[in-house]
Amino acid sequence: MKKNVLCLLVVLLLLTGCGNQTIIGDSSPALNTEHEKEVIVYWHTYNEKETYILENSVIPLFEQEYPSIKVKSVRQHYNNTLISEMISRASTNRAPDIIRLNIAWTPEFAQLDLLHPLSDFEEFDDLKDQFDERLMQSSYYNGNYYGIPLNIYTKASIYNQDLLGSSGDANPPVTMDELINVVEKNQYVIGISNFSIWATLHYFYGFGGMLTDPTYSQATGYLDSEKSIAAVNKLLSFYQKGRLVTSGGLWQGILDGNFFMIDEGPWFYSSFSEEQIQSMNQKTVAAPFPIYESNRAVLGGENIVISKAAKDKEAAWTFAKWMTNIEAQTYMAQAGLKPTNKKVELSELYDHLPHYQPYVDSLDDALFLPYIPKWWEVDEIYSKYLELIFSGSVSVEEGLTKAAQEIDLVLARERIER
Repeated sequence: MKKNVLCLLVVLLLLTGCGNQTIIGDSSPALNTEHEKEVIVYWHTYNEKETYILENSVIPLFEQEYPSIKVKSVRQHYNNTLISEMISRASTNRAPDIIRLNIAWTPEFAQLDLLHPLSDFEEFDDLKDQFDERLMQSSYYNGNYYGIPLNIYTKASIYNQDLLGSSGDANPPVTMDELINVVEKNQYVIGISNFSIWATLHYFYGFGGMLTDPTYSQATGYLDSEKSIAAVNKLLSFYQKGRLVTSGGLWQGILDGNFFMIDEGPWFYSSFSEEQIQSMNQKTVAAPFPIYESNRAVLGGENIVISKAAKDKEAAWTFAKWMTNIEAQTYMAQAGLKPTNKKVELSELYDHLPHYQPYVDSLDDALFLPYIPKWWEVDEIYSKYLELIFSGSVSVEEGLTKAAQEIDLVLARERIER
């Protein structure tokens, strides 16, 4: 196990270079005496608005209810440097105690034995019934649960209102076929950010492709199948005709009318003032991503987990439970985060956050990613070969065949390590 940790650290550090000095420079708090409050360190990647609500509403309410516990909030940048630093700290018994961890990263941390199993706590079985079992599976590994779903999100389609009106139908496309027809008929443009799974998998599936078998154990025969080859050829044709473009300025492009549609997560809205959001809503229309075979856009989210290095795991567990209760999740929902607790009522937020409802309406049909420890490697392989295909460096057939073979090696290695 230690060998696995060291190998992953070497790979991640080579990928990310020198790292973020604000992360590495953070020091662990000294252990308090029995007469002082127990300090637990909480690392997260909330944006500014989310962090403001966390630190000025949620944490003070928790500390008022549990006066013997103090929570130190530490905001981090969302990148691979964060992954490597968290692995380094957990494997050497340093802070943080609690982490808001991407659901795609949770199985990897569990496999590396860096997390404390939450299913060891007595109240866990009663608590987990408050959450969707599919979300709970993101933290399940070798018979234990290592996290609680903290928030989830997916993507909604953002349309330019003028172009939508000019298309002949004021209503956004409901299905992927309708979207394709509107784009081709009017020679519109769809904007995407890059070729990662988060940015493109819902288009790939929407055009008929498939990444792996249903059990996520094999890519050969699926990613390189005739249907997947046809799906990528269709995407490539869109790209070559200028109907699909990659851009770093998606929102500016949709506001200027350069794009008919982009897809975006809900956190983007919380980066702007209410006046800016009102202006954006006057020029755009948000709607659920077009459906295809009961799937829409990719599902994402974060779990709250406890590091194996946490000094006071009971205090950490108390905070983790509190962050998933109705009160805390309702506060965080005001920043646009979708609660995971099924008992949280969201309808009252729609008047204040009108862009919120399309995201909520999309969640039941969101495309779940496979919960596997080596997911970040699968994403890298997929992205690499899609970039090679779209740049003309390899054919569609060659690129997907090689990608499937390399992904199979990752999945086989994972089965051995289990």
